[in-house]
Amino acid sequence: MRKHYLLLALCASTLLFSCNKGNEAETVQDNSVVEDEYVITRTFAEPDDAVNLDRPSYDNNYRLRKLLEAAGPGIIQSLGTINITNEQYDEIAEFATELTKSYTTQMQKYNTLFNWVVRNIKYEFNDNDPYAVFKNRKAVCQGYSNLLTVMCYSQGIPTMVVNGFLIDPYYGELGHAWVYTCPDSVWTVSDPTNNRTFEMKKTANYKHLSPKQADIDLFMDDVAIYNFQDFSLNIKEIHTGKNPFTVPYSVNGFVITSFNPIAELPEEITEIYIGQNINTLGNADDNNVGLVSKGIFLQAAYVDENNKTLMDHKGIVYKRNDGNPLLYYIPGAMTFVELLPMEVVGKNTIYSHMNVEEIYFPEGTKRIESFAIENCPKLKRIYIPTDAEIAKDALYNIPNQVDIVRGAPSGITNITMD
Repeated sequence: MRKHYLLLALCASTLLFSCNKGNEAETVQDNSVVEDEYVITRTFAEPDDAVNLDRPSYDNNYRLRKLLEAAGPGIIQSLGTINITNEQYDEIAEFATELTKSYTTQMQKYNTLFNWVVRNIKYEFNDNDPYAVFKNRKAVCQGYSNLLTVMCYSQGIPTMVVNGFLIDPYYGELGHAWVYTCPDSVWTVSDPTNNRTFEMKKTANYKHLSPKQADIDLFMDDVAIYNFQDFSLNIKEIHTGKNPFTVPYSVNGFVITSFNPIAELPEEITEIYIGQNINTLGNADDNNVGLVSKGIFLQAAYVDENNKTLMDHKGIVYKRNDGNPLLYYIPGAMTFVELLPMEVVGKNTIYSHMNVEEIYFPEGTKRIESFAIENCPKLKRIYIPTDAEIAKDALYNIPNQVDIVRGAPSGITNITMD
């Protein structure tokens, strides 16, 4: 799938103001006409016949189950992100070995360890690191799961922690942690906090659990490492430094729907092409868009026009939101930011962007609220419509002298389909 975009340089006359964090002094600026025209080509990942796990009829348990069945228990080669020293691990392992010495099968050992945790750990807010739980005999769900994982792992039973939600009929969704384990090659879902176990293949029996992320890497190829995050098959880390980077469509027969890395992208990658398969970059409300901190060299992100969830404008990613696009992600190395029109530019619309120098708010922008642009150390100039209001403290924690220009900058480019 190849798409051609025409970039046409335009010109505009502007009025220039000098702004010291909201204090304006009017001057006049003349602008010359700049004309340029050229065509660029962007290639997005093409759809294939991989399984789409994001179908509405599939629940999160089904998604994770199918991924684990494809990956196999051999993917569990570590304790993931569990915090434990070698000495602490050895002490727990010695105890678990003594506890299970009378048994020969992994299932027998698993049942013994599961029952010990259920009977000996008291539900109480405390340190949830596995060694602290082991010594204090107190924890909430995270601590139960961490300790059971270490104990099972010490006996050669593949085990990992899963975080997500417990669906309660009275209280709704409650944050929860539990364990997926595979004794004797039988995938089992274990909730030691509530003393319940289930065969993973019987997803209807544990539909009250909704896994959001699993503490394990599922697949790896020459391009990336993939995990289960944000209820999706996610790109966790990129190996290749090829620029521009085309986000792959699928891996191991499954469609990839999330691109939320937890490792820094290679410095060589300055542009990314997001296909129609990706529907999330992380949760912006929770400051969990990995590209914000891990894509610090990115100058632009472009989205396939066939993507039903995301779109781009001038290299910036938006959520479509039923025809009312919501700002989602601004690449970290972008120096000129041109936003779509928004009547009200709210608090922290552009926050802690370390490289932006110029920001253009186009016609249709009516008001820029307090703290709309905050902690942008290289900001030099913003462009706003002639009739737009700007709060006195709209610019906060920025350089002392920032120019406010009424009108569009000269040389601005518009992208149209060819």
